[in-house]
Amino acid sequence: MKKDIQPKVYTDCVVTCACGGSFVTTSTQKAITVDICSSCHPFFTGQQKFVDTEGRIDKFEKKAKLMEQRKEQAEAIKKAKTERTKKPEATDKKQSLKELFTNTQN
Repeated sequence: MKKDIQPKVYTDCVVTCACGGSFVTTSTQKAITVDICSSCHPFFTGQQKFVDTEGRIDKFEKKAKLMEQRKEQAEAIKKAKTERTKKPEATDKKQSLKELFTNTQN
């Protein structure tokens, strides 16, 4: 068996949360930092909290706005196409053969 292949174990590892809470545990690392812990997690506290470390909420809102704009543009294009393809209404009334014949004789 190889000697010294096991990692060193620290019995006084300090885990520090972003909320400011910390506790001591055993680990192979000397110190650990976490974004959320049991003292600030919504499941344990019952309060809603957004943990947005990578800007995910902002990114989602940006995508939602972009999709709304694209939807409005598509509706405008569709409306313009229907207006173009709509047959123009005749401004003058079509005359019957009888009316044409009487108008030419006068």
